[in-house]
Amino acid sequence: MRTSALVLALTALALAEERVAPVSAVPDGDAARAISEFDKAFLAKAIEERQGAVYSLHGFPHDAVLAKLAQLLKNRDDAIKSVAALAIGGQAHNVPKAGDILMKSFRANYRTDEVVASTMDAMGELRYMGYWPELAKCFEDDRALVAVRALDLVGANKDWRAWEELLKLYKEQIAKGYSWETGEVNVDTGADGDVDQKAAEAAFNAKYGEGGSKAKAAATGKAGSRREINLSTQLRRTVKLLTGQDFDTALAFEDYVLENYLEIARKVAVLEGKDPEAAAKRAAADLPARKKQVEEERDKLAKQAEENRKKRDAANK
Repeated sequence: MRTSALVLALTALALAEERVAPVSAVPDGDAARAISEFDKAFLAKAIEERQGAVYSLHGFPHDAVLAKLAQLLKNRDDAIKSVAALAIGGQAHNVPKAGDILMKSFRANYRTDEVVASTMDAMGELRYMGYWPELAKCFEDDRALVAVRALDLVGANKDWRAWEELLKLYKEQIAKGYSWETGEVNVDTGADGDVDQKAAEAAFNAKYGEGGSKAKAAATGKAGSRREINLSTQLRRTVKLLTGQDFDTALAFEDYVLENYLEIARKVAVLEGKDPEAAAKRAAADLPARKKQVEEERDKLAKQAEENRKKRDAANK
């Protein structure tokens, strides 16, 4: 993203933190004058001046301005599209319409880092929440910028619909990870000493098998790309915005989820426009099985670690 666009993105995020009251559209005359001034300023040759002209529309919430920004999202220059997306973050007089325009941009420009990042920034400023479940793929994206902006958006909206993706990321980013030339697995058993390392090695062998394989080759590439991104700081911040707590391990976050499983189900139901009590009832029925699954996973990792330790001790005798 160009420097000026980055500054505008930070400004938009700051405005999003401050917004609390509903936004009304500006008078028709003000919107018309803003568009006229934009049209003149946009004739400039310098890209920074043209970006500034686009962002000037941010402060004029109006359907006519929103339509102009929607047109700019189709510009050939990604730098212009990026700032147009940020400017739509100011169109909070009509959040559903602005959000729909941003979602179309999200889909059309997903592979263009700066544009999709600005699109998510704008959704966060608008407190628009119609991005789910499409946003979920961002958490597995190999581009740090995309994953971070998705975390920002979920945190800004306190969006509990993403809790499973956040927990999965916690296990990848916060848990201790151990790498081999052929791939990577992450394990957090909660045990002291080298138990995690041994459990991770056992889990890797169980997942990819002994010797060479296509699965191992694929794991090499994915592990390499994922190792290049560190989302831990932003992930912790997002989870703290949701829970009010900071978790040092994936286990601690998972325990919190289990302890608050019914309440989380209620929050998700509210966001989805469903009956929260009916959701809590379903969650209560599901909780014993989920707890059992978690216990089995942790017991399995601990057993694998212990077996691996015994084998090493025997080999060293």
